[in-house]
This record gives sequence, structure tokens and C-alpha cells, in this order.
Amino acid sequence: MDKSNKSSKSSKTKNPLIAKKKKDKKESMREKLEIKQANSNDKASRIVGTIFIGLGILLVAFGIYSFIKFKAEPTFDEELEIPAMEYVTDLTNQLEIEVKGTATDLDSIALFVNDERVDEVRVKDGVYEFTYEVDGEGEYSVSVAGLKGFPFREIGTRSTSLIALVDTTAPSVDDVELIYKEETFDSTFKLSGTVEPNSTVKVSRGVNEYVAIADENGEFVVEGVGLDEGKNVFYIALTDKAGNTVSLDEKVRIAYSPDADLNGDGVVSGTTDQLPQAAGDLDNLLIRNLMVIFGLAALFVFSGSTIYAFNRKK
Repeated sequence: MDKSNKSSKSSKTKNPLIAKKKKDKKESMREKLEIKQANSNDKASRIVGTIFIGLGILLVAFGIYSFIKFKAEPTFDEELEIPAMEYVTDLTNQLEIEVKGTATDLDSIALFVNDERVDEVRVKDGVYEFTYEVDGEGEYSVSVAGLKGFPFREIGTRSTSLIALVDTTAPSVDDVELIYKEETFDSTFKLSGTVEPNSTVKVSRGVNEYVAIADENGEFVVEGVGLDEGKNVFYIALTDKAGNTVSLDEKVRIAYSPDADLNGDGVVSGTTDQLPQAAGDLDNLLIRNLMVIFGLAALFVFSGSTIYAFNRKK
């Protein structure tokens, strides 16, 4: 009896179909557990992802809001520091204006040109600098104001305005007058005249240059301009205070001859001997002297003859 039970148990245990079913059942349970764990992890990831997406949306919204507020017109605060405007281009022939200054407790500086806010720059190490392009020549009123805060900004009182003058027009040549001697026996000459007021007059020949500045009436004098013997040609250029330059079509032409008769009197100008130079003038002088001699001789003879005849009548 016992023997038969053991054999039946043994046959059940060793039955391959039963063993396979048990194995499949275990594997199925394991897969269900793994699926359940995967679903749990995926859910946690989704929650974390949703949180990060929400934070990202909030940050983007805050950035947009801050940008709008930052770009919006700042509120006025009269207690803010007034920036020091230490340099403004006062006169230039370029279509740009430079502005430089200092500020100790400000984030940025706003630039105003002709009462209009045109630019803004950050303050770096207490220093700011602008290079602003203008539309054309003329006068420009320049001032600055300090800015501070983020995203809600405040602007302070504007600085005192300074005038920048942009002049791109060359000096006029219509009323230019040049005065000089066209011939001279001196090794230097003087050039004077009238040009645009406060212009710089440059007289040049080769590498040699001579400069003078006209006064408020436009009058100028250039002295000590060196000459070479013979013909000399000089070029004239005018430059205004803004740096605009124009060259005159008219040239200064001077003849220098240290031994020439320049005044037509037959005498070497500048000498003390007063010796006749031209052969024709010398002949004329001799003829005049001979005529005087012959006249005196004739007068002497006539006088002598008259006295002799008078004595004989007695």
C-alpha cells in the first residue's frame, strides 16, 4: 500500500507537463510584477516632467513680463544720481557725435539729442560712452540721464545740455582776397588778405609749408615765405575750424631776382651805389651832360664876345 502511494507521488512529481505549467505560472506572475513596477516608474517620470514643464512655462512668462517691464517707460525718480557728462564733441566735420562721462551708482545711461531719447548704454566700471550718428550738419543739443532697477526701472534728472556742432561744408572761396608783390629782390615775401573768418591759411611749395590763422574778420598775414631765385609758384589751402579743407584754384606766383631792375629806374633795387645799369640810360646821361657843357661854353663865348665888342666901341 505504501509502495503504491510513493510511486504515484513520484509519477506526479516527475510529470513534465505539470512541471511546465508551474514554470509558466511563475513566469507570468513575474511579468505582471515587472509591468506593474514599470507603470509605477513611468507615472513618477510623468509627474516630474509635468512639474518641470510648468516651471519652464512660469520662467518664460516671467521673462516676457520682465522684458516688457524693462522696455516700458521707466518711472521718474529725482533722487537718482545725475551722470557727469565730461566730453561731448563740440565741433566736427564727421556725421557722428561722441559722448563720454562717469556714473557711480547707475545701471545704464540714456542719451537725449534735441530732447529726444535716442540711445542707451550700460555703465561699465563707472564709465559710459556713446557714439551717435546724426542725419546731417547742424547744431545738436546733447544731454544724459541715469537709469536703475530691474525689471521695474527708474530714470533720474537729465544733465545740463551741451551743444555739438556738425559742419561738413568747406570754407567759401568766393570772397577770398590775396595781396602780395609779384616781383621782389628779397629772398622772402609776405602774403596777406581776407578769407573766411577763423580759417587756417596754408601756403605750400614742395615740402615747405607756412601757416597762419585768420582773425574774426577773416584777415590774415603769412610772413617770411622763402623764395628761390627765379619764378616761384605757391599753392593756397583753407581749412575751417571743423576740419573741412578747400584748395584755391588761384596760385601765388612770384619772381625773385636779387640783381634785377624791378622798378624801371635803371638802378638795382636795394643797392646804395645808385649806379646806372642800362646802356641806353648811360648814353642818355652822357648826352645830357655834353649838352650842358656845350651850353655853358656857348654862354661863355657869347658873354666874352659881347664884352669885347662893347670895349671896342669905346
